Amino acid sequence: MDDDHGQLLSGRYRLSRLLGQGGMGAVWRAHDERLGRDVAIKELRLPSHLEEPERQNRIARLDREARAAARLKHPGIITVHDRISGPDGRPWIIMELVDGGSLADLIQAQGALTPERTADVGRQVAAALDAAHRMGITHRDIKPANILLEEERVVLTDFGIAALEGDATLTATGMIMGTPAFMAPEQVRGLPATAESDLWSLGATLYAAVEGRAPFAGTTPSAVLVAVATEPPIPAARAGALGPVLDGLLHKDPAARPTMDRLQAVLNSVAAPTPPAAGPDTLVPPTMPAWSPTVRQTAPRPTPEPEPAPHRPFPRRAKLGVATLVLAMAAGAGYIISQGAGDDSRYEANRKVAEALTVPAGFSRPTTTRVRPNRAQVTYTWPAPCIDHCADQVRLATEWMARQPGVARIDALGAELGGCLDDEYGCPILIVRVPSYEDPTLQGAALQTKNNRLSLRVDVGR
Repeated sequence: MDDDHGQLLSGRYRLSRLLGQGGMGAVWRAHDERLGRDVAIKELRLPSHLEEPERQNRIARLDREARAAARLKHPGIITVHDRISGPDGRPWIIMELVDGGSLADLIQAQGALTPERTADVGRQVAAALDAAHRMGITHRDIKPANILLEEERVVLTDFGIAALEGDATLTATGMIMGTPAFMAPEQVRGLPATAESDLWSLGATLYAAVEGRAPFAGTTPSAVLVAVATEPPIPAARAGALGPVLDGLLHKDPAARPTMDRLQAVLNSVAAPTPPAAGPDTLVPPTMPAWSPTVRQTAPRPTPEPEPAPHRPFPRRAKLGVATLVLAMAAGAGYIISQGAGDDSRYEANRKVAEALTVPAGFSRPTTTRVRPNRAQVTYTWPAPCIDHCADQVRLATEWMARQPGVARIDALGAELGGCLDDEYGCPILIVRVPSYEDPTLQGAALQTKNNRLSLRVDVGR
């Protein structure tokens, strides 16, 4: 916590200042009193309501982050010095201190970067990723916030959800891991992340740097996920020579993305373009400091930008299928996607079906609320605290959903493991519907625990 300031860890690391914090941890600036140097220390925070299996899962994730970064020795990857345990047994990672902010901080403070500066950041991150991929490590969460800038050096950090070749997975099959605006389409669909997925995320990150905004927009995280899976990126207006690179990286088909060697070659050329040879009719203005008030430099004529690569339309059938899958998952997670105003008669038809549903075995009678556009959301609650990640209750809930009319298949996406039950929106449940069924039925669902009580939210509609 913030009052940990001044705490001495392992007899040598004195915490001095909180640098940042998130949902699962915090990063401190500290002084290594034994070696006389400043370091960064990542603290794992474990809320008191977590049960022991989930506490151990989070500790295992931090350990995996330490192992992933410790395997790698590269100037573009954060250096891990040690992993220690605090007085209460919680793990802390001792890392090099990168004395600078993140790429996200820079974009927020300065706005869009030039194509050349963006390419320079990109080529350094690409080199770091190349080193990680050669060691069998997929980062899975490339985004501006995980890229640190120290003068001209660019450092990739936060391997918290990295996939290590040969390690047992800590993520349930089908569970979505990552940040929506920077996740590859295959990750959105619940497929395993690969080296090509990291390239997509790098492309989205470079797009955000050169344009000042992410390539896919939406009013909710679920809307962003649908856009990533089914829509082309918003056309880039400032990318210049970087445009074709972004088009290639953001290709929906992983096999169509550029190879790492090709990517690095193109980024190098954009970051350090070859100046045109000076001829008799060429004016080469003097190079002066940007702050000089006394010299006016002749602005070079803009060079025509290359034509953007032709967009390959995503097959409509595939697009609709992916959109249905993502929407079902997102709606079940508590995200509501606006599809325009609806009429009361449609909602009333959905509400009648919702209130006629049976109650899952052991759950309490439901409450029904209206969610946009016209769906009826039913909430069932387990009356007592549950144990063992609520595994029995999750099974009862999914079996009940699978028996409802119009439902072809249910996939709990690892909810029975409990890792997402405490999340802000809980665990989304994938509902595959019978295509020919036309009456209102289950459209999305989520399971979530609050105060160790399990609730099941179900959306009913057409």
